[in-house]
Amino acid sequence: MSQKYAPYGLWESPITADAIAQDSVSLANIFVDPVTKDIYYTEQRASEGGRCVVMSNQTQKEVFSKDFNSRTRVHEYGGAAAIAYDGTVYSSNFADFLIYAAKDGKIKPITPEDPNKIYRYADLCVHPVHTDLLVAILEDHTNDTPQTVRNSLCVINSTAATVTSLVSTEDAQIEFYAAPTFSPSGDKLAWQFWKHPDMPWEGGQICVADVHYNSNTHTLSLSNAKLVAGEANNISACYPLWASNDKLLFTSDESKFANLWEYTQACTKPVLSSVVEQDFCRPSWTLGNYSFAFLDEKGTKAICVAWRNGRSVLYVIDIAKGSYTEIKDESFDFVVVEHVHRLSDYTFVFTGLRSNAPGAAMLCSLTGPTLVPNFQVLRSTASTSAAPFPEGIISLPIPLELKLASDKIVYAVYYAPNNPAYAGSSISKEKPPCVLGVHGGPTGLETQNLNWMKQYFTSRGYAWLDINYSGSSSYGRAYVERLQGNWGITDVSDCVEAIQTPTLRSLIDTKRTAIRGGSAGGYTTLAAISLDSSAASKAKFFASATNSYGISEMGLFAEDTHKFELMYVIKLLGGPIAEIPKVWHDRSPVYFSANIKTPLLVLQGNDDAVVPPAQSWTIVDGILKSKGHVEAHFFDGEQHGWRTSETIKKAIEFEREWYEKTMVRTTVRN
Repeated sequence: MSQKYAPYGLWESPITADAIAQDSVSLANIFVDPVTKDIYYTEQRASEGGRCVVMSNQTQKEVFSKDFNSRTRVHEYGGAAAIAYDGTVYSSNFADFLIYAAKDGKIKPITPEDPNKIYRYADLCVHPVHTDLLVAILEDHTNDTPQTVRNSLCVINSTAATVTSLVSTEDAQIEFYAAPTFSPSGDKLAWQFWKHPDMPWEGGQICVADVHYNSNTHTLSLSNAKLVAGEANNISACYPLWASNDKLLFTSDESKFANLWEYTQACTKPVLSSVVEQDFCRPSWTLGNYSFAFLDEKGTKAICVAWRNGRSVLYVIDIAKGSYTEIKDESFDFVVVEHVHRLSDYTFVFTGLRSNAPGAAMLCSLTGPTLVPNFQVLRSTASTSAAPFPEGIISLPIPLELKLASDKIVYAVYYAPNNPAYAGSSISKEKPPCVLGVHGGPTGLETQNLNWMKQYFTSRGYAWLDINYSGSSSYGRAYVERLQGNWGITDVSDCVEAIQTPTLRSLIDTKRTAIRGGSAGGYTTLAAISLDSSAASKAKFFASATNSYGISEMGLFAEDTHKFELMYVIKLLGGPIAEIPKVWHDRSPVYFSANIKTPLLVLQGNDDAVVPPAQSWTIVDGILKSKGHVEAHFFDGEQHGWRTSETIKKAIEFEREWYEKTMVRTTVRN
């Protein structure tokens, strides 16, 4: 087939918004029944309104009913909604936030429904001896304001359908819990906690306590609670997991990189004999995303995910020797590995994402003295109904280390325009327009897995550039801390300076670059086109912009966002509003909306509790009053991010049409 020529950005592509939205399925989790060894995974289906479905790998059927949504909103972002133990699957149901148990086709609630109480549950663990007793996070929204939500650990009696308190303090309104886990004998419980103003990756701490069973009341209690790792504001300890009754493993960034550590009665120490300058976990924005699991019953070896150059790598850790070996295999092409769980000796499961193919729920067995891996696909997220896209249409990620004018290194990922039907542009010497993606968080990471929305644009002749600006995760704690006190400054300058490096200037049309992002990425987008400090030099730097549910007014955000992030902004801006009111004002794009000369598209969910719709209303109103160029779309039923097929489709099409109107077709006409 002969190739065609057309202006960049106007290529015809078979990757349509319909095709992306129609069968959009993502794997939210994979987990193992430790007794029966059955495997389950949770799918999020856009075609069913974003419903999360627990599937049995053994039967390939749904575990719960057709209207059941296996999702929780603990910490608002959720995670760890479901577990399995001895043939019973337990899960939170999004409709009523009750916990349900499913076994042999029978489903029943195991937490009480009380019209006077609004409870959310997550991160369940089953007592290994008294198996009808489960420990879970309880988030009390009875008094439902960000300042009054209370967090604790509770005991759920699945037989009596009762809930009793286990760990609760006077600091419940500023305290958080995660990852409760019993020792194999059930005599000890470990858990993570942190308090405002920390986030879990800033000052997460781990406690261990003795567990006592009262046979008269059939309840559990704790004693001798001991802090074993982590330090408020300084050291983050996360993801506790018992190797044996006497040894607990977890991640700690005491060395400024999140490596594996261990706690015994004798001491707390790093597992590896020397620091590995890679992070062995990701920030726990969601619950339950373990990056390591034990490979044998005695817990002497572990499989562990680390992050190197923005991609996942697999290591086998010899805990006794303090050494590690990388698993290198041609069949391992996953750039993101998450939700790692042991199945049996030297066999584990995980969710994996690739750069050149859809993601999958995976099983891996390590065999022989050299631990040769054998990877098996359990469930692929590839569409079964849509026609396959043409071979060679995927633009592969190119990781970049960019040295900025300020002499610091910033990480980026570049995707070139790519479509096998086109040889290039019909306009002589034309360079492609570029979409610059800014990830959320801001302590997040834009990974290198296949994203069909990015391919939607690259297959139309756009370049796409993801900036993992200062503050992004998986490059060590020092890189994350670059953003403290500098949100709205460093992230913006990293994006602008990156585009101006010789590497990027040779690849793209810097005068036709659109900046776009969601949540914290939406804030950086707004800051880049508005803030007073950048107005003179940067207001017209970007040709177009898209803000999806981004923050425009810092004071308002600090008052009405959810509890989990209620005080996050204090560190990012350098102090509370009472102490530095001018900083809070000067970092709020809404007060500088008159500076916005860049055409701006705003997309917002009307039910968003993380960044409420008022954040978008105010910036849109400000731009309209100053006669700026803005278009806005608000979606009923959507929360923080798009879950339904209809919204996914509309959002993609709105964004493409916006760039065509504001920076592609105008150039072609000129």
